[in-house]
Amino acid sequence: MHRTKFFLQYLKNPRLIGSITPSSKYLIKKMISPIDFSNARYILELGSGNGCITKELLKNMDLESKLIIFETNEEFCKTISKIEDERLYIINDSAEKILHHLKKLKIKKADYIISGLPLAVLPKETREIILNSISKSLKQNGLYIQFQYSLRSYKQIKQLFSQVNVNFTSLNIPPAFIYICKYTKKGNKRQITQFAKNSRNI
Repeated sequence: MHRTKFFLQYLKNPRLIGSITPSSKYLIKKMISPIDFSNARYILELGSGNGCITKELLKNMDLESKLIIFETNEEFCKTISKIEDERLYIINDSAEKILHHLKKLKIKKADYIISGLPLAVLPKETREIILNSISKSLKQNGLYIQFQYSLRSYKQIKQLFSQVNVNFTSLNIPPAFIYICKYTKKGNKRQITQFAKNSRNI
């Protein structure tokens, strides 16, 4: 999708798209670098946009791996559907329904969840549902990798994941933070409980 068309989609619904332009190659590299593709059976991508990260994921994935995309924008879904790859599943629905769709696909847990969702501008309730769904969808030691344009969501994410590292790239428009979050069952049980207690104050 051309950058102009991407920008027009942003103007139609800036709260859902969150950026005026697709991710740069520098941001994409930092988003996929934590992934061990030899051990990535199921990868979820939330808010795929025009598919710039999608394409890089597919380039590096094993033949037996699956990439499941959640994208609410129909134009973006049409663009991504032009990618001919049997490993790719496109779901035109909200990330709030991750667990529902994984159950339909008979997938127990994801190895990695990659997200470009604009968490900071989403309604509070929606953001809480999505983050909880992400934590419940990851396997033990699975990674949730999220880029944002501020550190506003750091507190919420830290409450849900036992380990959160933050990277940064200035070579993107706008510059972006990359959260790399590890799910461990033992640590997350306590943190999900704490998240539920504190979410009303965030």
